[in-house]
Amino acid sequence: MTLTQERPLVVNNGATIKTWIASMVKGDLDRAPYAEDAETSDPTGKYKGKKQILDSLKVWKTAFPQGTAEVTNQIAQGDHVTSEVVYKATHTLVSPTGTIPATNKPIVLKTMLVSSFRDGLIQRERTYFDQADLMKQLGISTPPKP
Repeated sequence: MTLTQERPLVVNNGATIKTWIASMVKGDLDRAPYAEDAETSDPTGKYKGKKQILDSLKVWKTAFPQGTAEVTNQIAQGDHVTSEVVYKATHTLVSPTGTIPATNKPIVLKTMLVSSFRDGLIQRERTYFDQADLMKQLGISTPPKP
């Protein structure tokens, strides 16, 4: 389901996210629609500039080299797009943090992307997902903090 308002720009921004998700999951990072000065964040950290953003995505792609992604819900209004994305993959290489050896376990990662556009490119993006659930799916338990 996609809710749109202010049709031409919004449809393009929503379509940009869908095209980017499809390209990213295939490893085609050259199609990244981020502005050079874009900023992103997710539970693993904050990234500034297109190069740093792409470097962070390469780490994920290394840990989960093959998988699928589907935009299951999307709301677009003006320069803002919120997308629910479900990733399915198997953890076959070193983890994004570089500290978890391959578990060869399949995961389903439900994420929420909140993207803001400027001149047709993503300027700011926040990605939310349950990191504890991801660790559980990988068979890794983290000790509770005191």
